[in-house]
Amino acid sequence: MHEVFESAARYFGVLAEPARLKILHAICGEEKSVNTIIAATGMAQANASRHLGLMYQAGMLSRRREGTQVFYRVSDRLFVELCRTVSVQIAERLGRQAPTTLFAPHSVPVLAAASAASSSPHPLNQKETTSV
Repeated sequence: MHEVFESAARYFGVLAEPARLKILHAICGEEKSVNTIIAATGMAQANASRHLGLMYQAGMLSRRREGTQVFYRVSDRLFVELCRTVSVQIAERLGRQAPTTLFAPHSVPVLAAASAASSSPHPLNQKETTSV
């Protein structure tokens, strides 16, 4: 069980940064290029690239290169559903109405995403270690 707790702590550690939650929100519904992610989040290119790299190393994102463009997508729908659930609960506690689009995939209904996440393995890109 120790390994399970260690792994969960790493996942939560990666999600503990607001900039990474913005990135996750920006790409939860579809694959996007780094330039599109930068425009959607308002982050500087160097900062966005750093966070994207950490999220990729943690196994949250997958990426592909097309010419000079790099595209990222969520590799594990569990992260999207987890962030959506927590964000909605926090918004309610703050007395705010959470937008219905909060971490909602554009093409996949939220409930379908949750069931798909629970039936698929959780990939990790273990080539590099992640430090948060």
